[in-house]
Amino acid sequence: MRRTLRSVLAAVALLSALSAASVAEAAPAPTVDGHRIATHAHARRTTLPPRKVWLAKVRTKVAGADAVIDAALAAAPKGERPAMVLDIDNTSIQTHYAWPKPVRPVRKVARYAARHGVTLFFVTGRAQRGLTQVEPVLTAAGYRYQGICGRRPGEGLTAGKQRCRAGIAARGYTVVLDIGNRATDLRGDHVGTPIKLPSYYGLLS
Repeated sequence: MRRTLRSVLAAVALLSALSAASVAEAAPAPTVDGHRIATHAHARRTTLPPRKVWLAKVRTKVAGADAVIDAALAAAPKGERPAMVLDIDNTSIQTHYAWPKPVRPVRKVARYAARHGVTLFFVTGRAQRGLTQVEPVLTAAGYRYQGICGRRPGEGLTAGKQRCRAGIAARGYTVVLDIGNRATDLRGDHVGTPIKLPSYYGLLS
């Protein structure tokens, strides 16, 4: 009798464990400001896709960017100085897949913006003191930009990027479009229309 009871209890425990694992596996990723964020559980179940798949996804995400620029310029008051903000790593440059090659769909948008009088700025999570090494990479990749801004010592990603965008606004520019692959690229004031590129739960940073 005791052996039977122990068997039943063991079977119940096993079923409970399997049920909990199934629920955890099916649970959606948590979000911040509508964007998925990484957790250890979700990151473990996520792998980066091949480069071609990633680029195709980027191309889809920025497909409407030209129209966003056109609409912003049409609605802009006379004398407004429109600007576009780009993240660098795995947004403008293929840092993970093919450094130092540009992300061509994003560069295409940047060139369209430039032809229509929109000034390009880079806002990055990289440390400000190391940006002199990145500037020639951006230029060689075909980007023509007015400025690049990074984090100060001890500054968080969100705070640093908000400060950088506020600095762009203080120079008299209005950000009409912001493209990045992390939620921190698109959070806060002076963002304009945000376009979120894939980061695969933070694995592509």
